Amino acid sequence: MTTKANAPKRRATKKRTRPAPKKRTPSDVERANGGLTGKQVFALWALLLTGDGKPLSQQKVTLDRAVLKGLEGARLITVEPGSRKKDPAYGAKFHVTDEGWVWANRQGLAAAFARTSSAAVVLEALLARLAKYMEVHGLALDHLLRPRPAAEATASAATRPEAPGAPAPRVAEPAALEERILAAYLQVTGGALNEFVRLAQLRALLGEAPAGAVDEALRQMQRQGGAVLYPIDDPQRIRPEDDAAALQVSGERRDLFCITR
Repeated sequence: MTTKANAPKRRATKKRTRPAPKKRTPSDVERANGGLTGKQVFALWALLLTGDGKPLSQQKVTLDRAVLKGLEGARLITVEPGSRKKDPAYGAKFHVTDEGWVWANRQGLAAAFARTSSAAVVLEALLARLAKYMEVHGLALDHLLRPRPAAEATASAATRPEAPGAPAPRVAEPAALEERILAAYLQVTGGALNEFVRLAQLRALLGEAPAGAVDEALRQMQRQGGAVLYPIDDPQRIRPEDDAAALQVSGERRDLFCITR
């Protein structure tokens, strides 16, 4: 009979514990972010998605002026002075530069954000733009979350069995130039209307479309009342690509394009 006195003693076992994850230092974050702090990464993404060309009073999230100063020093943004000569910082607008977009394309998608509740606003804006982009290009979320090489996707589509009696697939007709302009516009703005974009950005996305045909389509869209062509008022903001893409309307130069409806 086994009693407490003669019961075999069990050997104590040590509880296995996982090593605590190594905390990232500020220098680790900056190396991963291409030299930017977590706060600078958050501010730049906020401008890219919700606040490009807007003053601080119209930003959807609170942005620190010192952080923005650092982005300006890195040439990732420019600051357009406000209308008050004695206080140019009042009403100043912040614009993401070409270098800022290059950073976003190369390092921004893998960068480490500052941990802040305001990041939810930036995430919502990103998801909204993704939704518009997928709608314009006929994509599904599966294309983004489970991407496959183009050759594999084509082979899969070619070998997929057709349902009995299914109609033969139709060859897509070429889109009208105005529809291509609309698609390019929405790609630049992330699906939003009532935002001015540079004609240089539109022409770059329209590829080999004849410049004369594009010019006439832009004028026609303005005549129909659903779009506006506008000049860049500040000569300091005009870039060489703007000179090459500029459009003449009634003898006056136009550099920007906005679809209102």
